Amino acid sequence: MEFASSLAKQVFGKVNGECIHPSDIPGLKLYASIEKVDLMPIVLQPSICFVLQAEKCVSTGKQAFVYGEDSYLINSVTRPVEASLLGVSKERPYVGFSLAIDQQMVGQLMMEMSPWQQDASSHPQRDFTQSTTMTPAIQNVITRLLGLLEAPMDRDILSPSIFRELYYEVLKGPCGGLLRNCVTNHAGANRIAPVVHYIEQNFERNLAIEEIASVAGMSASTLHEHFKQVTMVSPMNYVKSLRLHKARSLLSSGYKVSEVCYEVGYSSPSQFSREFKRYFGFTPSEARSLVSIIE
Repeated sequence: MEFASSLAKQVFGKVNGECIHPSDIPGLKLYASIEKVDLMPIVLQPSICFVLQAEKCVSTGKQAFVYGEDSYLINSVTRPVEASLLGVSKERPYVGFSLAIDQQMVGQLMMEMSPWQQDASSHPQRDFTQSTTMTPAIQNVITRLLGLLEAPMDRDILSPSIFRELYYEVLKGPCGGLLRNCVTNHAGANRIAPVVHYIEQNFERNLAIEEIASVAGMSASTLHEHFKQVTMVSPMNYVKSLRLHKARSLLSSGYKVSEVCYEVGYSSPSQFSREFKRYFGFTPSEARSLVSIIE
């Protein structure tokens, strides 16, 4: 697609050789890679994700979502997934960007749109993550959004209104319910959303299944059943996954293994090292020299 090719060149020129590059626009991250990635475990944050060149595949264990220049991905809660980059080469690098979801802005829009979308909250949500087709309206919005990278005054003044417009277009679309997932509790997958948010905020503590179940208002066995139906992992394995991903992020930032172990909630360095290597395939010490290509 011509619009994506033009934007890909612009974004690739901004990353300065970094795989993951924060932009001057809060919440907007830029991505680029000339390396193909077959499979990498990552934690996907609540975000709207776009690919401008090549393709990206996100697997939740239950489903795989492939998106490229003609589609985009919405993710409504923090969750561990596996990601791959497809069709990548030095001549055609992967280029993309993501926008963190502003819950307050989305909530305000939902209230303003409610007279026209009164039945939207009754639609059950099957999952936390979906990919959907790019529309001309969203193409227009992201073209203007990325154009702000070159204009500091426009960036500071106009970025909030362009974010709002993007959320508006997404809320109107077939996957708009996933944005509503971020700020309200609905039937289906959204019953588990408050539990996921609670784990995200408290994973470094010694969480017990009974404490997590009380947040959901369920028994431990009922929570286990519903949680695994949605996320494909148990609540406690979800806690472990978030701990290990946070540890990997800290290690790649230069923190010592001993510091990271206790920071993410482990009391035994040997247990931390064993579980880290089992999950990622390399030791915490080796992780300090590795750079993540994708998030």
